Amino acid sequence: MTETATLQQALTRFLTPAVLDRQRQRVCHHLLACRTEAMGGTVLQCTDCDHTQPHYFGCRDRHCPQCQGRAMYQWAERQQANILPVRYYHVVFTLPHSLNGWVQLHPEVIYRRLFQSAWHTLRSFGRDPKRLGGEMGMSAVLHTWGQNLSQHVHLHCLVPGGALGDDGGWHGARSHYLFPVRALSRHFRGHMVSALRQAATAGELHRVTRPGDVDNQLNTLMATEW
Repeated sequence: MTETATLQQALTRFLTPAVLDRQRQRVCHHLLACRTEAMGGTVLQCTDCDHTQPHYFGCRDRHCPQCQGRAMYQWAERQQANILPVRYYHVVFTLPHSLNGWVQLHPEVIYRRLFQSAWHTLRSFGRDPKRLGGEMGMSAVLHTWGQNLSQHVHLHCLVPGGALGDDGGWHGARSHYLFPVRALSRHFRGHMVSALRQAATAGELHRVTRPGDVDNQLNTLMATEW
């Protein structure tokens, strides 16, 4: 497959509907049908040469890159309007692939905890008086797949390089990196594992049914560098 292959071509080649739940099957069906004969459309005809050109309707699915391209650019323009005249940093928080099974079972739980843990980590480091000593901000976008279409859950965060102090002043980052990577990773790992353990205790991971699986998984995650 070339780099210019479309999402529809990729789905046609690699999609295995039997392994998807009903919602994901419906989304993939929409993406495959988008702007094809399956969606219907209109036909334009030249009055001089009788040449005809079909224009098929879009699926309007929120996951469709063809239909949501305009909305994506509008969102990007709104974000541009809020950008501060400071240096920005790109920070990525990634979940280990061993959690992919839980993501399939409880995506809403895992994704929510991912956003919460990433923000808690950045905010904690930002408020540390030894670091920035103020309130930070971030814009975050969730990606659930990698470039090779394998499941790869990660959060892209655009973070201004500084924080607003309690005195109203701007405390800018003092180096070419925002925070130490290893310290940031370990704080994120601890908060994420703790959040998942709380979710399990609250019964929010009820589809994980194998005895001892929750404790074994979380204990292993805490013993592994992310």
